[in-house]
Formats: sequence, structure tokens, C-alpha cells
Amino acid sequence: MRYLDSHIHLQDYKTQEVKNVVNNAAKNNVTRFINASACPDDWQEVKILANQYPQLIPAYGIHPWHTNKTTQDWANSLEKLLQENPRAMVGECGIDRLKNPDVQQQIQILLPHINLANKYNRPLIIHSVKADREFSELFEKLPKRTVFHSFTGSAEWGREIQKHGFFIGINFSVLRKKNAAEILRGISLNKVLLETDGPYQNYVKDEETMPQNLPFLAEKIAELADVGLSDFLEILTHNQQEFLGE
Repeated sequence: MRYLDSHIHLQDYKTQEVKNVVNNAAKNNVTRFINASACPDDWQEVKILANQYPQLIPAYGIHPWHTNKTTQDWANSLEKLLQENPRAMVGECGIDRLKNPDVQQQIQILLPHINLANKYNRPLIIHSVKADREFSELFEKLPKRTVFHSFTGSAEWGREIQKHGFFIGINFSVLRKKNAAEILRGISLNKVLLETDGPYQNYVKDEETMPQNLPFLAEKIAELADVGLSDFLEILTHNQQEFLGE
């Protein structure tokens, strides 16, 4: 089994160099990473890392926490990055009603991301917090290879996302939910991707999350979902290939 970390921010690690994070992950069969940006300020660093490490797939976008960091021509700059790299994805972008009350501004920033993902047939990485209603109204606009990352919502909302053909990204944060088993047994594993959101969403308190721990996360998910680990890994392999368009 070769694991894909479907959402990580390698440029944000403080305690480890990127080469150490990547090399230690490889020892545990985590061999590919979707490295997501948060705003135009880190797009160049994400680009540099992708050029240095062929196992990194860059993703460019504006996180809803950072909509105030947009430049006038940000959408044109994003499109240029997608044109330069046919593997590049779109994101992280989305709506977060908890941290940013200006929902309309977030939607205005989100829509160009959606349009570019569709125009260039690229996967789209969505951040959604307390924005179920807004996204339910946007489902028809989203590309099929869309992932709602760091999912900890209800099983009902998860099924609604998956019903439209979209993926759900699961990281260690789901293990902190008292109803984790209910969530994981209520959604379809056929549309699940694993991620760390590293260095964030730590499993060990006050430590940066490391992608080398993804196999452990897979074991916990299989246990909570009440499926055999080998069966889950077979499903996960297919999911990764489908999302990457392989």
C-alpha cells in the first residue's frame, strides 16, 4: 500500500525540515503528498517545494481565513500557476462561518477557484466550516474531483456530499469526536481520502502532525468503521487513483 497524504502544508512546518518530513513518511509507505497553500503569500514557496520534490503535488488557493490577503490580480496569478503545472490542483479554498463572518466575500473569492478547477479539469480542495447550506447551493458548480477536507461533520452531511460524487478528507481530528464511529459507519468509505493537514490537526497534543503516521490513522478508521484493514486499504488505493485521475 502506497499512501497519499491528500492535504498537508509542508511549508508551515517549524520543528522539522521538509526533507525529513518527506523521508520519514516514505519509510512508512507515505509516498505522495498534495501540498496545499493558504494565500498568495505562500504560492511561490509551494511552487519551489514542488520543483524540489517530485512526490509533491502543489495546490494553489486562498483559504477563507486569508481572504484579506488577496491581490487585485490574484485570479490571473492562480490561472498562470495552473497553466505552468498540469499537475497543480486548486485549493485550499472555501467558506468558514466560524472564523470569518463575511460569507459573501468568501463566496466571491471561492467562485473563481471553482471556475478555474472546471476550466482546467483540476481537483478542488474545499475548506467548509458551518457552511453546509452555502455548499449545498454550490454542489452543481463543483467539479467531480472535489474533496471536502478535514471532515468532522455529521454522517448525514457526509452522505449528502458523497451523493454528489465528491470526496471526504479524513484526518486525526475525527478521532477526537465522541461520535467518530457513528460518522465513519454512516458515510461511504468509497469516497474517503486520508490526510494529515500537517503540521496542524495534531494527534499528539502540542506536536506537529507527521504524515508518517497515516498508516496508524488508516488502522483507526478501519477499526471505527468496523471493516477489515486490508479491505479498507484496497478501497483507499482505488479512491486515491480516482481522485488523482490515474
